[in-house]
Amino acid sequence: MMKQFLLLISLFLFTHFATAQVHFGIGGGGSAGVGDISPFSSAGYSAYVELSYDFNENMVAVLSGQVNGFIALPLDVSLAQAWYQIPVMAIGRYYILPKDGESMFKPFVQGGLGGVKSYYLKADPLNPSGDPQLIDDFWSFGYKVGVGVGLSIFNVQLNYLNSGKYHEYTLGSMDITVGLLF
Repeated sequence: MMKQFLLLISLFLFTHFATAQVHFGIGGGGSAGVGDISPFSSAGYSAYVELSYDFNENMVAVLSGQVNGFIALPLDVSLAQAWYQIPVMAIGRYYILPKDGESMFKPFVQGGLGGVKSYYLKADPLNPSGDPQLIDDFWSFGYKVGVGVGLSIFNVQLNYLNSGKYHEYTLGSMDITVGLLF
C-alpha cells in the first residue's frame, strides 16, 4: 500500500514538473564595461540566476539576479580599478518561435528594468601590492536589452546593461552568457 502511494505521489510530481510554467536558470560567461568605464573594464565575468514564469508559448516573465565584475587589461597595478555591478531585474522575454513547439532552436528577445548595485574599487598607489580599496558603492536605476536562443535546456544570451551614471560617467556592460534552464 505504501509503495503504491509513493509511486502515485512520484507520478503526480513528475507530471506536474514536466508541464510546469515556472523555471529556474543559472549561467555565466564573459563581460566587458561599456560607456565611460570601458577604459577601466576591458575584461570581466558575468554570472546569473533567474526564475521565470511562462505566460504562454511566446511570452515569459523573468526575475533575474546577476553579478558582473570588470578590470582593465593589461593590468597596471598603480592605476588598477575594478567595478562590480549587481543588477536585479524584472525582464520580459519574447520567444520568436513558440517555446513549446517541436524545434529545439528557440530564439528570443528580451528587455527589463530594475536596480543596479555598483561597487567601485581602486588600488592604493602607496601600496600597489595590497588589496584594492572600496571607493564607492551605490544603487542606480538600470535597464537591460538582449537577444538569445534556447537550445534544449541550454540558454545562450547577449545582453546590454545600462546601469545609470556615476557622477558624470555613464556606466554599462555587454555580456555573453551560457546557462541551463530547468
